[in-house]
Amino acid sequence: MDRLTDILFAMTVLLAVLAATTEQFSSVHLVLMYLFLIAIAFNQYDSRIHGDISPLFSLQVGLTFGLGTILIILVVGGLGFRRLELLAVFFVLFAFVLARDDLVGFLPTAAPYLGAAAAVTGIFLFHAQEFGSGSGLGLFPVFAAIVLAFNLFVLPRYVSADAVYWTVATVTAGITAMSLPAVIYGDFSLWIFEVRTWTGSLSPPLLDREVPIVRSIFANPNTFGLLVFPGVVASAVTAHRTVTRSSYPLLATVPLGCLGLTAIGLYLSNSRASMLAAAVAVGVYALAVTNRRLIPAIVVGVSLLVPLFLTLVYVGVLPIDPAHRFTLWRAGVDAMRHDSGLLGQGLVGTGAAIEPYLDDGGSVHSSYLSIGIRAGLLGGLAYCVLVFGSLIHGVAGYRRVNVGMLALATGFAVHQLFEGYTLFSLGPGSIFGALAIGYVIASLAGEPAIGVSNETEHRVGSERATRENVRYGSDVQYRTENHNDRL
Repeated sequence: MDRLTDILFAMTVLLAVLAATTEQFSSVHLVLMYLFLIAIAFNQYDSRIHGDISPLFSLQVGLTFGLGTILIILVVGGLGFRRLELLAVFFVLFAFVLARDDLVGFLPTAAPYLGAAAAVTGIFLFHAQEFGSGSGLGLFPVFAAIVLAFNLFVLPRYVSADAVYWTVATVTAGITAMSLPAVIYGDFSLWIFEVRTWTGSLSPPLLDREVPIVRSIFANPNTFGLLVFPGVVASAVTAHRTVTRSSYPLLATVPLGCLGLTAIGLYLSNSRASMLAAAVAVGVYALAVTNRRLIPAIVVGVSLLVPLFLTLVYVGVLPIDPAHRFTLWRAGVDAMRHDSGLLGQGLVGTGAAIEPYLDDGGSVHSSYLSIGIRAGLLGGLAYCVLVFGSLIHGVAGYRRVNVGMLALATGFAVHQLFEGYTLFSLGPGSIFGALAIGYVIASLAGEPAIGVSNETEHRVGSERATRENVRYGSDVQYRTENHNDRL
């Protein structure tokens, strides 16, 4: 982990937002930025640890170059061997993921998730054969597979968890701050951004006026909510960590300011799914940091309370408008059961897939049903292994799991019940959700290559830490170039 790598990660997140909201940047720019980030991360790590060019670093650079070459070939239309091109993507990508010097310690923990990610990726690449190499639908599974694999299995090794928290907190707070003038002045343009409101309004409890729902620079308020909900969680985690573990607790005013801004943005988005997910994640973190032994009870409680909440909404006990979610979910289940089979319907819109089972139009509004429709029973089960398997694993390994990332992953698991995006995608929400799971997996991984117990913990200000006492995916704070203390 390195400061330069952390900075480049922040730039990558900014590019993900730009690619999702403006026409000046596209998915290929984001994927190439990922490759650049990882190449620099490999270089920084190899220089610090080995002091020279190691054989592993040479292999990593070669695989990075291989992925980049395949991308260029596909973007310009391919070589006319579509199946071989997609097989090359699959094998080079997962060879890239496995090219690490702690593989012996990492693989026993990560194997189920590697297998699940490989299954989801393989199914989508199989369906990509129907489309031309240079087409949008032909390229999407390739781009999404690279970003998902990097977020799950590569970045948690080289980017500190602190950098993720700070980046998510500041980026989401900045976008919220940019969007607030729309509440007073209405829609406006700022540089390459179009800040917009939405139909409908809110009645804040302390204001004697209604304010418009804000969709910010995104297509709709739910997408804005999907961005700011992890911002709320990251700000809360960063503020707590700064107050309790930093030598300069006054620095907590920055994440507290971000927390206030992102909470306002979350309210203005009127995204109830994001509000629920943020409340769940912050609640899990607040309880878990008081005593790690509470983690199993907390996560089990969430798994029981969320279905109870949905049941009460369904029967009308809770006065919450479900916005036809139950009708859409029923249609999604029917579409998956009758039309998707083992490998799914492929790269189809969920609205078109569920149309035969609906009187009115609409999309499925559930990540799990979306994956099930597109990737079938096999892909749906593999996706659940990634999302729920990592949470169950985190509960079992509560003594060493990264609490902040476990809380965020729990929030995303809840959020995906209500919205149709998936982690196999390129938007900021998909990236944050996959990263949360990746850090959970990394924090649970077995002994690193140097063979020091994962149970060893150090506090800030204790003896100087080196590579031998750092577990990848853990929370790291910096004082010098070396790793300081795992918190």
